[in-house]
Amino acid sequence: MASFNYPATAATATRLLTRFGATCTLVRTTTGAYDPATGSNTVTVENLPTTAAVFAYDQKYIDGTLILAGDQLAYCAPAVTPKQGDSFTWNSATFTVIAVKPISPAGIPILFEVQIR
Repeated sequence: MASFNYPATAATATRLLTRFGATCTLVRTTTGAYDPATGSNTVTVENLPTTAAVFAYDQKYIDGTLILAGDQLAYCAPAVTPKQGDSFTWNSATFTVIAVKPISPAGIPILFEVQIR
């Protein structure tokens, strides 16, 4: 049985997102260990550039609980894995990552569906 070439599919998804989407930045803030010298936890901020295409949710999906009016759906390239709570900057607007759904047949990420608010 021949296996499907998922890395090639991921490369195609990235090419399409680069062509039709826009660059964006995921900002991930991580709280580290407590530092008794400063009396606070260390904080690390990472800027993770990637590419995404962002769309408004269709009205039929807005339920007022999980998906709110104003939420948007971003399709992100597989180079960076978004995480819930990340900041998402796209076209000069900043959002918060609410949920992430990897599209990863056979465990190989092709792209990520990201709910942003």
